Amino acid sequence: MVVKKQTTRVQQQWNRESAIGRSSGLPFAPEFLVEDEVEQEAERARTRVLSDIASHGLDRNVQQLETNGYTVLEPGQVGSPSLIDKLRDTVLRISEDRLARPIDVATGASHGTLKSPFGQVQPEFTLLTQDPIFEQALMNSSQLALITYLLGESCILNHLSSFVKGPGSEYLPLHADQNQTGSIAPYPAYAQVANATWALTDYTGENGAICFVPGSHKLCRSPTYAEATDARYFVPLEAPAGSMIVWHGNTWHGAVPRVNQGLRISLVVYFNRWYHPPVDDLTPYITRKMLERNGPRFALLTRMQHYNLSPGGNVDDEARLRRRASKVGLFS
Repeated sequence: MVVKKQTTRVQQQWNRESAIGRSSGLPFAPEFLVEDEVEQEAERARTRVLSDIASHGLDRNVQQLETNGYTVLEPGQVGSPSLIDKLRDTVLRISEDRLARPIDVATGASHGTLKSPFGQVQPEFTLLTQDPIFEQALMNSSQLALITYLLGESCILNHLSSFVKGPGSEYLPLHADQNQTGSIAPYPAYAQVANATWALTDYTGENGAICFVPGSHKLCRSPTYAEATDARYFVPLEAPAGSMIVWHGNTWHGAVPRVNQGLRISLVVYFNRWYHPPVDDLTPYITRKMLERNGPRFALLTRMQHYNLSPGGNVDDEARLRRRASKVGLFS
């Protein structure tokens, strides 16, 4: 009986010839060198991402992200009123089904006593596979342009969820989403997570709007208890229904209570860099129809890059190259 000796990756690496330094001409062990292909892909990614920002007219929004840590897309930059109406109606339908009782849209009484880790709101997760309208929300081109600027082309969807908020008295304390990744402060200055929230109803102080601390993403840490509950920082962001709010994962944000009757309805599309596991593992539920009607980027976002798309095959090789390039360039 002949036993074949298996060659490990390390042994294969030992068998490779030394790489020659470009400037020195000296031989180097190849294991830790960045391949030309990877460096070139990182530069191509940078060009693609910045070109996409320019073509969507989002340069001002990028500047706001860099300066303040958040930006607001106006309704005309996001989508048609009919899209917003359909998203709102679909969120309400699913929320009512899961709540198992009628929702009082006019007064918000159905949500006045709700409790959750996110405050007096009804959070509903795992929405992407519940209706094709959520696929449209995920693939919104302006949203993806800004998210890709923050997280790179290899980023993935963490979760797509709705939040329905009624009248109440409870504040959502200031926090940084980056804290949810398990990272220890100081956080990296670059974003590892990013949030795109669709305002499906008007955001005002009386309606329980979100609040931001401008420039707090540069601190690279979460707020202390005293800072998280300091009323001076709770300045509501006002935005009409149909707006989209995008922010860096380090940015401190919270929310004020809703004092008006009725409901604040929002859709949260939350992303992270490819190496962080998502809250929603949707891979068992992504169908061929979903992949084929949305294309390769959808496959990458939902971690289905190995799936054979027709035409064009799978995009696994592209995903691997992007992930390798993400180690040398933030836009990959």
